[in-house]
Amino acid sequence: MRFSFAACSALFCAACSSSQSSGPTPVEVYSTGVPGEAAAVSSHRMTASVLAVDTAARRLTLRGEDGHTETISVPPEVKRLNEVSAGDVIDVEVQEGLLLEYQPPGSSFAPPTAVVAAARTGRDLPPGAAALATVQSTVTITSINLKSRVVEFQDPDGYKYQVKAGPKLAIERLVVGDRLLATYAATVAIALDKK
Repeated sequence: MRFSFAACSALFCAACSSSQSSGPTPVEVYSTGVPGEAAAVSSHRMTASVLAVDTAARRLTLRGEDGHTETISVPPEVKRLNEVSAGDVIDVEVQEGLLLEYQPPGSSFAPPTAVVAAARTGRDLPPGAAALATVQSTVTITSINLKSRVVEFQDPDGYKYQVKAGPKLAIERLVVGDRLLATYAATVAIALDKK
């Protein structure tokens, strides 16, 4: 699969909760042991069944474990698409990490930066790929709820995210307008499980 800045941004959205009440529960961040730093790490696996393969149009129709069906475009960088068939199972493993670092007043602003690296399996293995995506940017705190321990911040594009502060984080020292350096990293491994 191909990863782009848009994909990195989508992954960043998955790591933090949207500020909308219908969104997922905010990820809980904990102290790293370094003053002014908080982090969260998670990992999960997903499985999807291949319902249809259109090699000419380079499209796969997949059904997730939850029954949701989606057709995705497969970029030309993905080789060996002809080895994928309806009925195959694709395993996806995602590991995510979020690091928030307090930025003292006067710190330089870090514009959004994304780095993506990828690799494919060799010809002697079933088709598969792995990618590492990292997004880093300065974000600004827009609200702090001391009772629920939820901190909301906004990225330079105006999108808002929430995290829940773990019990040992001194969020009462934060004020609206403070800036944090947010670094989000995800590794995604995709493997075709031929039965």
